[in-house]
Amino acid sequence: MRSRGWNNRAKLYFSLTVILILVAWTYTWFSREVPLHHHLLIPFAFVTLGMAIKYGDQVFDLNIGSKRKAILLSVPIGLLMGALIFLDEGSATIFIGLLLALLIASKYDNIAFKLGFVVAGSIAVLAVLNGNPFHLVGALAVMVAAFADEVLSDRGDQMDGGTLSMVLKERPVLKVAVLVLCVMGALPTLLYFIAFLGFDTGYSFVEQISLSGGIGRREA
Repeated sequence: MRSRGWNNRAKLYFSLTVILILVAWTYTWFSREVPLHHHLLIPFAFVTLGMAIKYGDQVFDLNIGSKRKAILLSVPIGLLMGALIFLDEGSATIFIGLLLALLIASKYDNIAFKLGFVVAGSIAVLAVLNGNPFHLVGALAVMVAAFADEVLSDRGDQMDGGTLSMVLKERPVLKVAVLVLCVMGALPTLLYFIAFLGFDTGYSFVEQISLSGGIGRREA
């Protein structure tokens, strides 16, 4: 089937996303570091979150697609992130940090993001009050790295193209931070680094198809 509205970068990010899911599942199968039935879902959930979050972002920023669908999608996506935070220590470490970073950076700037934040944030607060495990220092490191990437990405957007602009918009600080947290044991397995790369490539895939007209026009 011919892909409508997919530029070359969209095809690249889509391919990388699929590859990373397969790599994550393969790693989980052979490493046996984590319960197989539980962590087979982690890579897929991370990719889903990355794609859905960027969809909502692009719908409101570029005035494309359907705002109504983005708002309706924000609740199940918030529930998915909240469930990961409540049930999985590694996911909690990453997503609590991300939620805080986006709050500090004032990125909850549309109704879909605000609704999703309220849902996921409420479950995160409940998880913390319940004593569910997560790595506090790791979450703070993710928060700082994510905030730094938001600042650097905005600067990259202001540049007139070039390699540096492209690198800054790829959010390199957070990728390195997640890898370091895995190596140091703040995140329990390298699976989270692979899954986070999938989150990011899924995010970038939706960004590229929206820029090339693949999401569609706004609904009336």
